Amino acid sequence: MFFQVFGIACILMIVIAIYALAISLFREARIFFYTGLTGFLVLSLVVLSISNRNLTETGLSQLFSLILSFLLLPIFLAIPTLIILPSTTFIDAYLDMVSVFTTTGLPVFEREFLTKPIHLWRALTAWFGGGLIWIAAFVVLLPANFGGSEDFSNKKGSVLSNRKLTLDERSTTLVKVSQRLIPLYFGLTIALWGLLAAFGTDGYTSLIRALSVISTSGISGPEKLGLDGAGFFGELAIVLFLFIALSHNILKFLIKQVRVKTIVSDVEVRLGLFIILSMTVLLSFKQLIQDNFYSELNDKYGDFFELIWGNFFTIFSFITTTGYVSSFWNVFSSANDISHTTIILIGLCLFGGGVATTAGGIKLLRISILFSAFSNETGKLLHPSSVSGANNHMKSLEISVFMAWIFFMLFIVTLAGLTIILAIFEMLFEDAIVLAVACLTTTGPIIEVIGLDKLLISDLSFIPKLTLAVGMVLGRLEILVVLSLIAFGFKRA
Repeated sequence: MFFQVFGIACILMIVIAIYALAISLFREARIFFYTGLTGFLVLSLVVLSISNRNLTETGLSQLFSLILSFLLLPIFLAIPTLIILPSTTFIDAYLDMVSVFTTTGLPVFEREFLTKPIHLWRALTAWFGGGLIWIAAFVVLLPANFGGSEDFSNKKGSVLSNRKLTLDERSTTLVKVSQRLIPLYFGLTIALWGLLAAFGTDGYTSLIRALSVISTSGISGPEKLGLDGAGFFGELAIVLFLFIALSHNILKFLIKQVRVKTIVSDVEVRLGLFIILSMTVLLSFKQLIQDNFYSELNDKYGDFFELIWGNFFTIFSFITTTGYVSSFWNVFSSANDISHTTIILIGLCLFGGGVATTAGGIKLLRISILFSAFSNETGKLLHPSSVSGANNHMKSLEISVFMAWIFFMLFIVTLAGLTIILAIFEMLFEDAIVLAVACLTTTGPIIEVIGLDKLLISDLSFIPKLTLAVGMVLGRLEILVVLSLIAFGFKRA
């Protein structure tokens, strides 16, 4: 699996070389082309050396290959950036590629410092990483009961209950899932690209925007969202496509596996929309009661609509861990709102999107399960004499609550650990916790929204940068996956 991903990365480098050649950036074209060609040469030698062996991957080895892809492949992906950009260290280039490949979108370099091929390369790499985690969620993580699937695979009637896939079934599943998801992934990207271009964004910027939205990486390219010319209709199109990151059932609906009724009753969709609407009302009300609001509004209903839409779009973007900010965001807010807005945005990132999607965070399904457990325990306190019957639903709920609580505690402990490590190296506690949240929830653009120093990441030493890279991989693959491999290694030892 690792070498298959490596081969696709080489192909993407050739694509960027063709684009750089088309816009007459011949040096960048040569660098991308030669790097991709070198990758193909190395891959050919590896394939030749193992051509007489029949290699098969078990579920555990696929998990290991997935981790290697997110840790080692960015070393190869960072070579063009390292050569093209002057005065760039390897750790900065590596951290940037880990950031985009894990769909975090952490701004390591300043936007004006990057050339157009590198902007497209970052967006394309993030899109590739999002597609990889999308397929892995159904092929690797779902059969292994990871990535959130452990919360519903124990239910009655689940085909994954008490059974592991064989090697033949695993290979067949990979082919079937890829045949369904890859055309859909391409189709959604091209559709959004066309819509944004039709609404006034130039083809280059709309392509970067489409790649970033589908992968929820939040990479904006050379221009910010409000300056691309698409306006309200462009943001509306982005919101429609971000619905895919709220629930895995929306994806199943697109490939005609479930009906609309399933989406309406889906816990992730309902909880996600409830949080989005609640936070939109809260922020809008907070801005409405400001003393200078009425003087700035000037009796214009359009400005009132812009206020609500800016809050709605930005909140929707952050709960899907994309991190885009509406061009109408904070039109009427003051500097006094930064503190509570920061807490709200961090909370939205921590909630995250749906399981088996490109979104990060704790995930809405786990939040819903923990809330259900809280409601049940509260009911027992209010009615201690009540007797609940023993049924399969309660047993499956207890298992789901146990797994959700374990992941939640591991997430909090990892967040605290990252914050402590960053704070040890002379970083302010507030900055450290924001960076830790950005990495573990794969929402890198939050540090720009909050207003942290642009040179904050580049000024870090080697150890904090390496810690951020590991944190982004942990946030992308989720901590349970890594801990399971570590536990297996101790058992083998």
